[in-house]
Amino acid sequence: MSIALLLTGVLLAIGMGLGSLMGATPVQPLWHFAKSPRQIDIDALAIKLGQLQAKLARIDGLAQQVGAKTGIDVKPFLSTKPAPQGGLFHPGRSLSVDELSSALSVADQQASAYYDQFTLSETALFRPDSLQLPTHAPLTSGLQSSSFGWRIDPFTGHQTFHEGIDFSGEVGTPVHAAAAGTVVYAAFHPQYGNMVEIDHGNGLTSRYAHSSKLLVSEGDVIKVGQPVALLGSTGRSTGPHLHFEIRYKGVAQNPLRFITTANMPVLANAQSND
Repeated sequence: MSIALLLTGVLLAIGMGLGSLMGATPVQPLWHFAKSPRQIDIDALAIKLGQLQAKLARIDGLAQQVGAKTGIDVKPFLSTKPAPQGGLFHPGRSLSVDELSSALSVADQQASAYYDQFTLSETALFRPDSLQLPTHAPLTSGLQSSSFGWRIDPFTGHQTFHEGIDFSGEVGTPVHAAAAGTVVYAAFHPQYGNMVEIDHGNGLTSRYAHSSKLLVSEGDVIKVGQPVALLGSTGRSTGPHLHFEIRYKGVAQNPLRFITTANMPVLANAQSND
């Protein structure tokens, strides 16, 4: 009899426990489902589109400044105003995700090139003194050994962005200022090695890296073409060369868009990777 009562109590307890569980608030799962491949593709395209929109906004800003300086009405050309389009109807076909991604990448590269060109135009307008535009050769001889843009890093083997152009040459070759300005850095840098940085005004600076010897000091006022260093292989370097950069408001620009071939014959047939 006592065993029967005990079993009855156990069954009642189990029943009450199940009842309380059934009536309790459902527990929300702590995990999230993985994104579908389609959503991953859409997210990747959205990132590229966002980057392109940011560059168009920067180009619009430059266009407005150039318009204000020249009196040209640039409103019809801004990215916020859709360009009129038309033409004969053709059935065509829908783009694949890969094709759309490739088209966005091309448009992004074109936007970067246009931004560089607008930057130079704006600088020329606001600083018409050509001596303060970095358009002159930092070397009178030598071969371009690395271009501006994406490349394989010689130390890691990874794809990285090269923020200047390199010229191979003999140790001790004079390195010249690409424009007049003031030296804002002349010292050893862990990666650039012995480096000179010159401020040309209006947000433009130039850098001359991996030198064997510095010929100027911080605060010196420099003339265009003045020797500022001797070519070398200091810092993060695999051999004697000049690493040359041009920056606008701190952002690396393609030097080939500034230096004229008349001032630098060695670049006459050089190609850019950007």
